[in-house]
Amino acid sequence: MNRATVFFVLVSLSITWGEMGTCGNCAKGDLSITELTEARIQFIKQQILKKLRLSKKPAVAVPVNSLPMPVAQGQTLSHGTDKPPEFDDYYGRTEQKIIFPVEGECLTSGRYPFTCLQFELPPDVEPEEVTVVELWFYKERDPFDEYNQTFVISEAAHWDSQQQFKKTKPIAIKETDIGEGWVRVELAWAVRVWLEGRERLHTLHVACRTCQLRRAPLSFHEKHRPFLVLYTKYAGKRRQGRALECGSNTSECCREPLYVSFRELGWDDWIIRPAGYHAYFCKGSCLPISAVTKADSYHHNIIRKYFYSVSNDKRAEFKPCCAPTTFSSLQLLYMDSNNTVTQKTLPNMVVESCGCM
Repeated sequence: MNRATVFFVLVSLSITWGEMGTCGNCAKGDLSITELTEARIQFIKQQILKKLRLSKKPAVAVPVNSLPMPVAQGQTLSHGTDKPPEFDDYYGRTEQKIIFPVEGECLTSGRYPFTCLQFELPPDVEPEEVTVVELWFYKERDPFDEYNQTFVISEAAHWDSQQQFKKTKPIAIKETDIGEGWVRVELAWAVRVWLEGRERLHTLHVACRTCQLRRAPLSFHEKHRPFLVLYTKYAGKRRQGRALECGSNTSECCREPLYVSFRELGWDDWIIRPAGYHAYFCKGSCLPISAVTKADSYHHNIIRKYFYSVSNDKRAEFKPCCAPTTFSSLQLLYMDSNNTVTQKTLPNMVVESCGCM
């Protein structure tokens, strides 16, 4: 990418994120504040869809308000700190997948009360990406049990070493108290093996060794139904910048609040968390270009190189714009058309600081 192209990209960003209509060569037109706000929100909507690789919002069959409470309340959200060098700074990066198993028929039985959970692993997750896998299930109280309960989670319908008959293969044991509530079981090792073998369809056999009931006390109520969470290691780092906040007496380049409500956009039927976010935008006046190019930053260095590469006539026409200089990411937890919940971090969605470009 040459200097002119880079400059064009920076100016194009300033048209949308900067003060549209008041920025010299950056944008022209007499738009009202309401029209400017609507234009910015429409731009943000398109950015979210593009970064999620969607052409339109997904058609969701399962209502968001019927999800299990830990998912709906954001208890599964991961907050990473490391950014990989190969990270693409445009498209959203998957950090979490939530799968909802269904109660299925077990091909094998057992001596203890049990339940079988059938599910399909997502095709877009590689085994080396997986850091943590948790099975969440809601345990109902066993009125006949006065002691701690022990659950054994096994891979169901697994062939024995001689390929002669199917059996259950234990992969995790979890001890709990006798109270009612959510239970989390770590299954990362087993899931990585399944992903390496390109095995997507699986059944988990969940047995309670201490229960006196006829079946394991797992709830399948819509707010309590089991789910599987896959966390990946590609969690991003939030980039902070110093911002001059706009005020009633501020005329120079500053950061102005702009809150995007997903409910007002009609997107609360597929975006679970957050309910909205502060996107911000830049507004205000800038110094002459001769003063701007003295600043020492990556963006100003690009402008300086471009400024001194053009003729004097073009320099006279060149006027700086108030535009974002640093951004941070937006973390989304959303439901897709396959009824899978995904957590992704979308880069460059929050204006952190503004400057003249």
